[in-house]
This record gives sequence, structure tokens and C-alpha cells, in this order.
Amino acid sequence: MNSDICIEDISLLKDDNHIIIQREKGMFSISNFNDGFNYINAIIMHSHDKDVEKIFEDNNISPESMAILKDTDISNLTFETLDYVTAIVSARNSSLYAAGDKLQGYKNLEFGSINIILLINKNISYNTLMSTYSKAIEAKVASLWDLDVRSKSGDLACGSIEDNLIVACTGKSNKDIDYEELQYLVGKCVRNAIRNSMLKNGYSKSVLEYIEGVGITIDDLVEAGMELCIGVEETEGLHDKLRKQILKSLEDLNVVSFIIAGIRLEEDYAKHRVSGVNVDDDPAYLYSDEVFGMSVANQIAGTKAIFNFKRYDEEKPGIIGKLGPVLDDVFAGLVAGCMSKIFEE
Repeated sequence: MNSDICIEDISLLKDDNHIIIQREKGMFSISNFNDGFNYINAIIMHSHDKDVEKIFEDNNISPESMAILKDTDISNLTFETLDYVTAIVSARNSSLYAAGDKLQGYKNLEFGSINIILLINKNISYNTLMSTYSKAIEAKVASLWDLDVRSKSGDLACGSIEDNLIVACTGKSNKDIDYEELQYLVGKCVRNAIRNSMLKNGYSKSVLEYIEGVGITIDDLVEAGMELCIGVEETEGLHDKLRKQILKSLEDLNVVSFIIAGIRLEEDYAKHRVSGVNVDDDPAYLYSDEVFGMSVANQIAGTKAIFNFKRYDEEKPGIIGKLGPVLDDVFAGLVAGCMSKIFEE
């Protein structure tokens, strides 16, 4: 018995390279790598292929009665148990993709992967096992969206073609169970386990990463700032001073709050999430974006920065001119505020 596992008569062995889950009575399962429905006696997660045959020999496992999840990062393995459901997850966030992303040359890419073992201490039917499998996938996507995990295209990630999922229960039955409770437990277990595994793997996003996620670098902002710098010699020292001020301003919670809010709002508008609202052509009656920009400038350098903001908003130098209707004002405010700040000293 292992306190982290919902099924009491399961044995669990774990080392730095693999985890083995065995049950003498067997398990009824469905997976994306074992040809659909199967009866199995063991599930193995392992970090590389070379030890697999030795694992079979050392643990007296028949290859025909087991399921194996390959290339798993055991170091970030996470267990989540709620009542009669356990999710065991290893998640890596590199190279995850959004639905609809084109995977050109994917066989040569190094994918991140999310490997999930879902154990259920109930006998359930074919249909219930299948719907539980679907619920686990839904929970995976929800967890990635909770963490704002993005694909290379900048869209919200859903996973990768290297992801593996196996759902295993104690046996097959045609009797009814509390379906709603099962779906709730599965959704919560998988969602929490993936989130915790991602965080354990070091995943988190700084404000700089959010900014880079919309295609903006600090160098872009420095260049935009210097483009409207008139009457002052443009030197490497001045560039460096502006860069340091931008980074310092991004430590201000209020500045960060406006930037994150702007990024969220821009995406909501771009994806037309708000019924009846369309700002694709940046209508003149939309001025809340300018309020955001003025607020950022004012937070950094006070009233004088608001007047400087108007210059950057109207001229839209460099990267600012390539941004959407909300972000052009937010980053015009950031640049204007930082420019005003470095010249007050």
C-alpha cells in the first residue's frame, strides 16, 4: 500500500529513472499508446529506453501485460489523490503546441511532453472509461491555460504529439456509478497534478516573459524611446540608462498590473471574445487604451510623462507602431515614462 495511491493493493516502485505500478489482480485500461482498451498488470514510466528490458527481468513483468510511458522526466513527478482517483504526472513545458498549429518537420523537433497515469479505484464500463479519458485531456488543457503556457505561435498551448495518457481502473463493470462525481474528481486531480508538475519543473512567467510573448524585447523599447530623443546626443550610455530604467520600472507592481491587463485585453479584443465589441480598426471612440498608457507614464515619472506620452502615442516610433490598439498605448506610456524619468536626474 502507498498513501499516495488510491488503490490499496497496488505496489509502487520508484527510483531516479523509472516508476513501476503493479497490481496482481490487473487493471482495465485505455491509453493512446496501447491500442485502446486493455487488461494490464503493470504501468511503467521511464526516462530512457535502454533500461526497459532490465526492468522487465528485475521485476518479473511480462511485456504483453504492461503499459509503458517513455521519455518521462521522473524528477518532476507529481501525485494528486482525491478520494478514489489518483493522477500521476510528469510535465515538461518546452515546445508545447496550440490546437491548429502546423507541425512542419516535427520529427526533428525536441518536444516537451506531458505524461499522465490516471488510476481509479472503481470498476467501470467501456463508455465511462472512454469519457474519463476525455475528461483527463480537458483537464490537461485547462491546467496549461491556468498557467498561460504558450506555443511558439503565441497561442495558448494544448500539449504536444509526444503526450501520453493512460487511464486504469480496478476492473470492468456495467453497473452505474456516480458519473458526475467521477468526472469532478478526475478533472480536479489531473488539473492540479499537471500544474504542480509544471511548477516543480521550474515553469513560471515573469513580466519580461509576458512582454516577450507578445513579440516585444527590451531592445525594441529602447530603440523606440531613442527615436524621439531630440536635442540630446545619442550615446551608448544613454541607451544603457534607458534600458536600466525600463527594467527598474518593470519592478513596480502598478506598472506590471497595467501591462498584464493590457496584454489580456488586447488578446480578448483580437479573438473577439466580447460580444458586440470590435476594435480591429482602432476606433476613435476607444480611449481607455490611452488611459492605460497615461497611467503607466504617470506612475513612472508623474505629470510631465503624460505630456511625453502624447508624443509617443502620436508618432508611434519603432515597435510601438507595430502593436495593436491597446498595447501601442501601454508601451508608449512605458517608454515615455522611462524617457521622462532618466532626464529628470
